[in-house]
Amino acid sequence: MDRESKSTEIWRIIFVLLAGIAGGIVTGYWEMSLIVALAAYIAWLLYKLQQLHVWLKDGAKPLHVPDSDGAWEHITQQIQYTQRKSAQRKKSMSKLLKRFQGIIKSLPYATVVLNGNNEIDWANKASMQLLRLDLKKDRGQRIDNLIRMPEVQRLLTKYSEKEIEINSPYNEQIKLSLQLIPVHSDLKLLIARDISEQVRLQQMRKNFIANASHELRTPLTVIAGYLEIIQDDASLPEHLEPAVTSAAEQSARMQMIIEDLLTLSRLENVGLSKNQDQVLSVASIINSICNSEAQLISNDTHKIILDTDPDLNLKGVEVDITSVCVNLIHNAIRHTPVGTEVHVTWKQLATNEACFIVRDTGNGIPAEHIPRLTERFYRVDQGRSKGKGGTGLGMAIVLHIVQLHEASLLINSTVGEGTTFTVFFPAIRVSRS
Repeated sequence: MDRESKSTEIWRIIFVLLAGIAGGIVTGYWEMSLIVALAAYIAWLLYKLQQLHVWLKDGAKPLHVPDSDGAWEHITQQIQYTQRKSAQRKKSMSKLLKRFQGIIKSLPYATVVLNGNNEIDWANKASMQLLRLDLKKDRGQRIDNLIRMPEVQRLLTKYSEKEIEINSPYNEQIKLSLQLIPVHSDLKLLIARDISEQVRLQQMRKNFIANASHELRTPLTVIAGYLEIIQDDASLPEHLEPAVTSAAEQSARMQMIIEDLLTLSRLENVGLSKNQDQVLSVASIINSICNSEAQLISNDTHKIILDTDPDLNLKGVEVDITSVCVNLIHNAIRHTPVGTEVHVTWKQLATNEACFIVRDTGNGIPAEHIPRLTERFYRVDQGRSKGKGGTGLGMAIVLHIVQLHEASLLINSTVGEGTTFTVFFPAIRVSRS
């Protein structure tokens, strides 16, 4: 309340008191006169409150502001100011909402706005085409009641920003990618994309690699056989021996690459074999691999230290689990300098998970390379060069096998201290002898 309004109200109260005193002087009834004056003032206040109530009830229209001064005038002005600010905010929010809807409408992807109960608040035209949603009928409906798929249910209950791929519930030829983005505690965006063409091209790529690798296997085997015959021929001129030896080495390396490509194709297209629940003694597999590696290490340049639980078994595919162990152990030896210790561990955690750990004390891997280690043909410079003889596909194979066994791969490395590869297998695949 400003100073002028306060002054007006003070003078009004003084006037009421003076009126009461004057009445007392005239009538001689001082108490009754003051009571009548104060009652009149209270009645006037109630009248002003009634006016204010009627005005607010009718929408507080500017043309029907009650005549008043002092505090009452200040109150009506404050109400009108609040109304103007509220109208401005509503106008601003309306513009923002229209802009937001315009952005979502223009998106090429199907976008559905969900509330905290997964009920549809709004959807763009693309969602009507891709997900067959009708906003007029489906607004307020739960999205999982309209798209009844277990994958969608899991996405809604344990949502993350990871995308899931599903077949369209209305056309199995269409492949959809779904992503749930939390915006607020009571607001989520469900985004769907048609990735049918992308999946088709990816499948074509996989088929091409598989077919090309298969077709190259036979001629390479023939070439490798002839090179071996030439190497064993006593009449081979001495000046040709280095060229033939180099050709034989490269032929063998090409055969290794083709075998790894075929393995990757099998894992991608077929997945695990029927023997995926075979109970494996991982400790025996590791011991066998380490014994073979120890024999191949010349001049004791590396030291392998084993810590395996012989009673801890794993349900899986033997050839694939062996491949994981071989790749990780062989990489630790092949890509680390002389004097490195390689620690190989197979143990059970308190969570009943089993973990296979390969830790070396080599030079370590720079942090920027770690996310790409499982890419095909990706190589870290220097210590992981082609000169080490690998195919560049080992870690990609490891990742595929790990994922097919519902496991996870963790890579930690510190430059100058070494690298640790850890594979965590879920408790449901673990058993004891």
